[in-house]
Amino acid sequence: MGIVKKQGISNTVLIYIGTLIGFVSLVFIQPNFLSKEELGLTRLILSFSSVLSVLFSVGISAVTVRYLPKTYDPDSRHRGYFGFLLAYTCAGIVAGSCVLYFAKDLILHFYSTGAKVFTEQFDYVLLLTVILSFVLGFNAYCIALMRSTLTTVLNDIVVRILLIAIIFFRFSGLFDLEQFLLAFCLIYAVQALVLLAGIFRFDTPGLIPDFAFIKGSIGMWPILRYGLIITLTALNSVTLKYIDTMFVGRISLEMVAIYSVAAFLGLAVEIPLNALERIANPSISHALARGDMPVVRTVYHDSSRALLLIGGWLFLMVALNVQDLFTFLPQEYSAGVIVAQVISFGALINMGTGVNYPILANSKKYIWGSVFLVVLLLLTIVGNILLIPVYGMLGPAISGCLASIVYNALKFEYIRRNFGLQPFDLATLKHALLIASCLLLGMVIPLHLDPILSMLVRTLLVSCAYLAGVVLLRTSRDLYHHIPERWMKRLPFLH
Repeated sequence: MGIVKKQGISNTVLIYIGTLIGFVSLVFIQPNFLSKEELGLTRLILSFSSVLSVLFSVGISAVTVRYLPKTYDPDSRHRGYFGFLLAYTCAGIVAGSCVLYFAKDLILHFYSTGAKVFTEQFDYVLLLTVILSFVLGFNAYCIALMRSTLTTVLNDIVVRILLIAIIFFRFSGLFDLEQFLLAFCLIYAVQALVLLAGIFRFDTPGLIPDFAFIKGSIGMWPILRYGLIITLTALNSVTLKYIDTMFVGRISLEMVAIYSVAAFLGLAVEIPLNALERIANPSISHALARGDMPVVRTVYHDSSRALLLIGGWLFLMVALNVQDLFTFLPQEYSAGVIVAQVISFGALINMGTGVNYPILANSKKYIWGSVFLVVLLLLTIVGNILLIPVYGMLGPAISGCLASIVYNALKFEYIRRNFGLQPFDLATLKHALLIASCLLLGMVIPLHLDPILSMLVRTLLVSCAYLAGVVLLRTSRDLYHHIPERWMKRLPFLH
């Protein structure tokens, strides 16, 4: 447990550092040092490649985490599992490339009007997809051997720093567009090579698969079946992350650039949810295995209360300050203000419903977690198709927000009926009214200052009002036991 706890803490710190770097890169550097078309082009290429790499790799990430422990044996070099990983990934790439060959004309036709440059540079999608397929496999190999810190450093920090570097090369004229796109793809090739070097440094991977052992102890069909099932689930999850960008790309690459910045800011509200799920997931899993529903109830209730508390504040900060923040970007990006606000509200809904997905995923009813994900994806796609022609890039934001409400409502009702659990009470309603009141307060505060001063003053005033409301309304008293006792003695108004 020591290494798990140590790497868990390290990964959390590294993720937040990476998020800060990503914020500076996407919100300040990319919009000011790349044209909107260039920024939109790279985001669209990355979106397509990320989705296709899940398809090409045929679930190699989950397959490796699940089955490498079954072949684990340093003396036999894990029965050549690493060689199996390479062969499996290469076979998936070949099969995926064949599918892409027949689907390419349809994809290019879809973007022929709004993103012609993307159709001209589509070959970079295939290149990046192949690279990301290997990255997925190498990442999983490291994670399965408890070396996740390396993957986090590369994915969340190194890749983002290298991207900033090539952006400056492009801005200074050292790279033309073709060289910039090639360098963009090679960033991820560097990630793959460093992962490969790390694997050979801390492990002795076998390159010749022991197919006889794999077939005898595991079976090829169970591996392939598991990989295909997981691919469908992972494809859902990854597609949901990038589907809006892929649809906005049909309007224009410029709109992709604006939408990407706005979406990054809006989705920043739910960063604590992702961090908390990593901690809550094993707790819920063990509790369900023991049949200890009181523990599940406590985690579900407390997570909803804590995430609504934190998410409410983050939502207010984004919704109220995003207009001033966008003044640091080129004028055309101001169209993303309302987009960021709508997305941030959808993220708040996600936060306020607590860690509900792990309850489904770790129970015997886990299939319903996948069913609800499919519903979410279908709602998002249909919403984009219907709303983009009417509202432009605001359409995907509205669609995503409404889909998030339906998705969380489905999970809430299913858990309530089948597990007898629900995290809401009168305090939840009071907290929701507090968030609405602080939002109204922040909107009516007349500030005609420098944007930085406006954000600072508004943040201070709204934060004080929010904190005072939380204390006076006692909306989070059940969380006070997490406050050190020596602090509680000095803060009698919390009692």
